[in-house]
Amino acid sequence: MRHRLAGAYARQCNPFRHHDATTGITTPHRRPLLSGKQSTPPSTRRERRAAERRDRFDTARDERKAKASSGGGGSSWINARTMTIVGLVVGVLIVVAVGVNQLGGGASGKLKDPSIAYPAALEDGNALGKADAPVLMETYGDFQCPVCANNSLDAEPSLVAKYVVANQLRIVHHDINLLGRGGDESLIPALGAYCALDQGKYWDYSHWIYNNQDGENTGGFRRDRVIQIAVAAGLDEATFTSCLDSQPAKDAVAAITAKATNELGIDSTPTIYLNGTKYVGLKSPSEWSALIDAELAKASGAPAASPSVTP
Repeated sequence: MRHRLAGAYARQCNPFRHHDATTGITTPHRRPLLSGKQSTPPSTRRERRAAERRDRFDTARDERKAKASSGGGGSSWINARTMTIVGLVVGVLIVVAVGVNQLGGGASGKLKDPSIAYPAALEDGNALGKADAPVLMETYGDFQCPVCANNSLDAEPSLVAKYVVANQLRIVHHDINLLGRGGDESLIPALGAYCALDQGKYWDYSHWIYNNQDGENTGGFRRDRVIQIAVAAGLDEATFTSCLDSQPAKDAVAAITAKATNELGIDSTPTIYLNGTKYVGLKSPSEWSALIDAELAKASGAPAASPSVTP
């Protein structure tokens, strides 16, 4: 097998050269030269010159053989071949290392704590705030969406502190499978969100997932890593893992995704409805405050206050 592979590698490296296993010399393909002397002495001048050329060739060939057997030219070929093999091995190791890094990398490293905890009294499944709050914010997001992560981790906490605590705003999350491109990396964390609801850990799970994104469809939300994140968020591993494969979880994600894409025409995340008005993309807390204040003013019949002077 070793000789067969070596021969194949030589042909692959350069199919237009021939390797002599006896002399260790690689030469271009040519017709084999005649060796040995003729049994009858040359009779013409042309034949004598041909015989002299053959003799010189034979002498040179014998010198090469002697040099190869004494460790001269042969060792240089062996060294070159050895160096080539070593180079190939090193190259393979580098490729393997790069591949492992791409498959794992940040995705297999230490998870990042989002350091966000909402009061239990505010949490209502996948919602925050009371059902009778005058302003409703419904957010359709994909866990692979970095803008959704910014909205959840940066914008929402200030809105919770300002409006949800005051029973003026209710926030509801709908997690859809939009960016998976036929894969599972949007589906798996969305299934996990359904499973987190069963354990009363939706918001902890959601924040941990968003805070540990690792690129879209590159292995960041492969199954084993989503389970790892869920455990870090405080979920029971066995219960969560079993739920991921359950039909109710799959049906729930499929239903909300179909509603978002087919009924509402959502093709970008986050898509947010504020009292029924559709907004696409990220807004700052001050921008949301202006819009929320306007809705509150409508609800109370009073004029909306300027964002700069809102409490």
